[in-house]
Amino acid sequence: MTDPYLDATALAELVRTGQATPAELVGQAIERIEAVNPEINAVIVPLYEKARKEAARVPKDAPFAGVPYVLKDLTVHSKGDPYSAGCAGVKAAGYRSDHDSHFVTAMREAGFVLIGKASTSEMGMYESTEPLAWGPTRNPWNTGRSAGGSSGGSAAAVAAGMVPVAHGNDGGGSVRSPSSQCGVVGLKPTRGRVSSGPMVVESDTVCGMATEGLITRSVRDAAGMLDAVSGHRPGDGYWAPPPSRPFAAEVGADPGRLRVGVLTVDPTGQITIDPESVAATRAAADALADLGHDVSDGYPETLREGMWPMEWFGCVGVVIAREFDWLGEQIGRPITEADVEPATWAYIEQGRGVGAIAYAAGIDALRNQAREIERWWEEDGWDLLLAPTIPVPTPEIGQLAATADDPSASVAMWILQNTVLFNVSGQPAISLPLHERSDGMPQGVQLAAAYGREDVLLRVGAQLEAALPWADRRPPHGVR
Repeated sequence: MTDPYLDATALAELVRTGQATPAELVGQAIERIEAVNPEINAVIVPLYEKARKEAARVPKDAPFAGVPYVLKDLTVHSKGDPYSAGCAGVKAAGYRSDHDSHFVTAMREAGFVLIGKASTSEMGMYESTEPLAWGPTRNPWNTGRSAGGSSGGSAAAVAAGMVPVAHGNDGGGSVRSPSSQCGVVGLKPTRGRVSSGPMVVESDTVCGMATEGLITRSVRDAAGMLDAVSGHRPGDGYWAPPPSRPFAAEVGADPGRLRVGVLTVDPTGQITIDPESVAATRAAADALADLGHDVSDGYPETLREGMWPMEWFGCVGVVIAREFDWLGEQIGRPITEADVEPATWAYIEQGRGVGAIAYAAGIDALRNQAREIERWWEEDGWDLLLAPTIPVPTPEIGQLAATADDPSASVAMWILQNTVLFNVSGQPAISLPLHERSDGMPQGVQLAAAYGREDVLLRVGAQLEAALPWADRRPPHGVR
């Protein structure tokens, strides 16, 4: 039995050197999921027999031959497998995807084996993965705490030792926030880096806010996985400049002396950042200074006006309404109020009342804010922004439940205030599990780079991984 906390790169090396077979890696992952998942509830759709068959035919020379992963049950599809987007009505209808998304095809070509579907909050809208359709996903560090959202199932599966890597998607922090709360690496690539196609829904990937993301145990896995899945596909609405060399080559490469800004306050003055979140960020800043970087307090001035433009808020409802229209077409009947959670239905109704001019104005506001954020990198000469991934402790299960008085409580944008700005700008950002809080919970620290510069994130992320290592940490409710 291999170490359940080996990263994907190490597992692939075992196959490459004949110390393990793809079938063995998949079989062991199945055993681990069966042992731990009943307590964690991260993997909602097991695909074990399909995975075993795929492991038997995976090319042995593929870079990640036989390495198992889970796919978030949102946006990206795997042909023939159940898909519900966290929605009870779609789950009950028994809908199955009729195609493989480009992401799934690329992962298969790289040798990864899809072993199951991971839970998400309904339509990926909520900051805790507690859909009524599947029940709450629990954090392997403390099962009374949230695993974050909306990629909480994926983050919990990696953290608990079920699989070494997982797919997620990120429209406001949905990869980075759960990665911070579960103590793993979460990478949101540059807008347009990874295709969500070939299907075109979600109103142009939520007006460009959303992108497919990666959840891993190590920086080198994030780089290798990004090499596997990145690239423009016909019909993609956005484009990211191609890298000059493989992302894997950036791990261990000298980043040079970089100018790093540090953000440990709420620029709007509306919330107080948790002291341990500040301490984690300051420790990372000190480590970067020791590594030779020029580190000082600083952030884009536009953030004083808010992390994202409120004029765009109405567009969210339009996106949700459009997506549920599509899902209704797939199950053969319209989605009704009885099919979805109350807060989701409120968004659907709100979206149907947004006029075309208001929608266009929201998009204009989004692009204006993106321009102002990017100027800090492109014109003011900064290389990285360092901040707490989330500014508060991990919430308890049920803490973010929507109520009749506050149906949007579960969106919890105040948790995502440091992540959503890079969905607005489209820039790449990574959460690194650099800190352990006094209560034993993980605390991630986020780095963000200029548009298209994942290479900088990976170089500096690898530096911090060596300076402040996390590989030996084990959650008490993970695989033993």
